[in-house]
Amino acid sequence: MSNSGKHTYPAETAPETYHTCHDWTDSKQLSTTVMTAIAEAMDADPTEIGPLYDRFDPDALDGLFSPRSDGAPRTGGRVGFTFEGYHVFIRSDGHISVRPLPDVGDVIDAPDVIDASDAPDASEGT
Repeated sequence: MSNSGKHTYPAETAPETYHTCHDWTDSKQLSTTVMTAIAEAMDADPTEIGPLYDRFDPDALDGLFSPRSDGAPRTGGRVGFTFEGYHVFIRSDGHISVRPLPDVGDVIDAPDVIDASDAPDASEGT
């Protein structure tokens, strides 16, 4: 289960940013927690918003941050993408932030950012 809203984050965080943290001990997939966070930030039901796979592969997201084959957690990884007018940022520690994109004339979606410095490699047998 995710924990939402009641965390302390840096003062420079925009007040309209929604924060939650994925519970790695729960059986729920990270991608499910992300979709729930996006829906909560949008004040919508998760079934009413577009599917995550239109913008990002949920299985790839789950695999990117899943524990290593020896059970050790991944550290230092992060991914960001835009989804339905929101910027979604996910860290390997499970922190998820969702904030509306700036309301500026013709905003062009920035390319997705993936830091794969801690991504699984073929030798680990993910």
